[in-house]
Amino acid sequence: MHRILAFVIVTLMVTLVMPPAGAQISSSIQIVSPRNDATISGTQVVVEVRVQNFYLNPLSIGKPARPGEGYWEVSVDGKYAGISADEVASFPNDALPALDPGRHTIKAELRNNDHTSVAGAESSEVSITIPPKSAMRYTPPSGQPGIKIMVPHNHASVSPYLIVWVKIKGFKQQPRAVGTPAKSGEGYWRLYVDGRMAGISTSSVADVQMTRGKHVLGVSLRNNDHSPVKGASSDQVTVTVH
Repeated sequence: MHRILAFVIVTLMVTLVMPPAGAQISSSIQIVSPRNDATISGTQVVVEVRVQNFYLNPLSIGKPARPGEGYWEVSVDGKYAGISADEVASFPNDALPALDPGRHTIKAELRNNDHTSVAGAESSEVSITIPPKSAMRYTPPSGQPGIKIMVPHNHASVSPYLIVWVKIKGFKQQPRAVGTPAKSGEGYWRLYVDGRMAGISTSSVADVQMTRGKHVLGVSLRNNDHSPVKGASSDQVTVTVH
């Protein structure tokens, strides 16, 4: 009798949690950092997210919409602050060059390849506070276009999950122009691991998951149409994943 009762209970629970046949599972994005009501100072706010039931595809940005594929967009107080096709983004940046002291609302939303909203997808919001006298400004240095890895340092020992920080000069990152015809002086940057592309970014950060051992991280500037930026300097470092 107890076994029959247990079977009935388990069957009922499975029936309640399983979606109906043919039902679509909605996509979602969740901000995991910063935490809600966090106070942040420094030069950059790094937003880290987790995405469910959605494929982040950097090289399809700007192409026709395809169900379940695209990127995510970040905004601050309703103002556009950039895009990402991995799980991190930072600001201030070229899209949002200043962040004043006070309370701000960060929102992350999924987008289709063609920049339209993803129907039925769940977005995420958190509130943060920038302390007095801690205004953040982004002004990329002028000069010959180039990119340099700031974190990690060469020959560093790192964890399998890593956020790479870069510094860019003489080049404007243009998130909404990714995938459009090339325009001199603007575009995005790519992250490579052992010569293979691991992601793209239009902010100061990108993330990567690596296996244990020694790896070479490389970065380079790209035009909107994904072609290399002629004459731009690139950079690379060697790291060991422990």
